[in-house]
Amino acid sequence: MTKIVLVLFACTACASAPVATESTPVSSVSEPVLLGAAQWADSARRVIDAATIAGDIDELRAAKLVIEKALGAYPNDPLLLHYDGYAMYREAGIRQGLGGPEARDVPLIHATARTKLQQSLSAQPIAETHALMAMVMGSLIGEDHSMAPLLGPQIPQEMNAAITMAPNNPRVWLLRGIQSFYTPVQYGGGLPVAETQLTRAVEFFATDNPAPPLPSWGRAEAYVWLGQVLQKQGRTAEARAAYNKALALQPNYPWVIYSLLPSLK
Repeated sequence: MTKIVLVLFACTACASAPVATESTPVSSVSEPVLLGAAQWADSARRVIDAATIAGDIDELRAAKLVIEKALGAYPNDPLLLHYDGYAMYREAGIRQGLGGPEARDVPLIHATARTKLQQSLSAQPIAETHALMAMVMGSLIGEDHSMAPLLGPQIPQEMNAAITMAPNNPRVWLLRGIQSFYTPVQYGGGLPVAETQLTRAVEFFATDNPAPPLPSWGRAEAYVWLGQVLQKQGRTAEARAAYNKALALQPNYPWVIYSLLPSLK
């Protein structure tokens, strides 16, 4: 917790000093000075993204606690609410991957994430928030099939709203591709559909450069999911190339290093 607090209270230094991100070359970084809620949101974004790559649940939960404190000063700020829900979406994903006792609270985390994302959309619609809502509702249905009649029709509405709002947003296409990866062919998903959508995400990431504190995650992750789609289709060499491209962007990516690349053998 101390580490997170120090990072977030260093906002002034972060805002005035150039910081390299996954999507921005070191030599061309020129970030604006952020103040108030935007400053807190951007610091939270950085911590959440690093914790997601590392698979660090403690860092995600600590970041969420600090976001909640920031919301005390800036209630109903759309980006703070967005990152609150986003942090929970990431935590739930890591817990699901670990399984066992770690996965016990995943349905509650998803339900709380849905509430935060709804609040964010009410304050100000953001394309990634719509797409995350679709993902969270899909997970809630998977955890409780009785929710399908209520949430099922809302999932395509949210994803379509994201695409309509930002048709060239690579994070939206990344989430849509992940959704198709898990959706049966008879319901509009499947591996070929997911491959097309994830390839589109990779293409859009080539020109993606959102201004802080907007979301900027996903460049390496797009190759991770594209690699899994290729691997499922038996295209091992292409999958390996995709995983290596992810590592070129994020050299310390435990999921790729310790799970995905070894699984090709």
